[in-house]
Amino acid sequence: MQQAMKYILMAAAAVVITGCAARYPEPIRTDATNLVEFSAAQRNAEAHQGQTARWGGVIAQVENSEQRTRIEVVNFRLNNFGRPQTGDQSAGRFVVYLDHFVDPEIYQRGRRITALGQFSGLEQGQIGEFNYHYPVIQASGVELWREQVHSPSLMHPAYGYYDPHSLWYRNHIYGFGPYRYYYHPHYYHPWGATPRRIQRPQPNPPAQQPPRQPRSPQGVIRQNQEQH
Repeated sequence: MQQAMKYILMAAAAVVITGCAARYPEPIRTDATNLVEFSAAQRNAEAHQGQTARWGGVIAQVENSEQRTRIEVVNFRLNNFGRPQTGDQSAGRFVVYLDHFVDPEIYQRGRRITALGQFSGLEQGQIGEFNYHYPVIQASGVELWREQVHSPSLMHPAYGYYDPHSLWYRNHIYGFGPYRYYYHPHYYHPWGATPRRIQRPQPNPPAQQPPRQPRSPQGVIRQNQEQH
């Protein structure tokens, strides 16, 4: 019984690891579980040299030579999909080496990049006049991220800002939440359902007034005589 449970747990762990790896783009995808953290590589480079690392950040500089390309990157932490999350705090810089040419006009300064490869130790360099030791990745793959385009936020007088393309705000005028109704003057349907035509009751026509009977000339003469 214990042996069977052991195999079940191992299979479940393999499924979880495979699912987590599938979240990453193909160039930076790996089944390795002992990835070197950036801070650990800075503190104790020799202990982690030769292990797999996956770091990302913002490109600071690109240098091409005949043998390889050197990319200097400002490190930022990665989200669950491997994309760098930029901010005002960084743990430092690292260097990525590629064995092929990349165009600096594409790998521009400021673009986000994630690299996967072997951590090969520290490289001495300078940032301005400051001496710096860069952790180095000999990259087997890199992901150059496209900039995310955010829809402009709209203002609701009661609920504030919201995204009109979000599942929670699929229709920003007639309610909020993923299950509210989409309104149209002639159709309605819950989010994701087939539209149906609204059956509206026909209004009753206005009441008709009976036509007024014209007065005879004798009646008009008689009315004038009575007034005088």
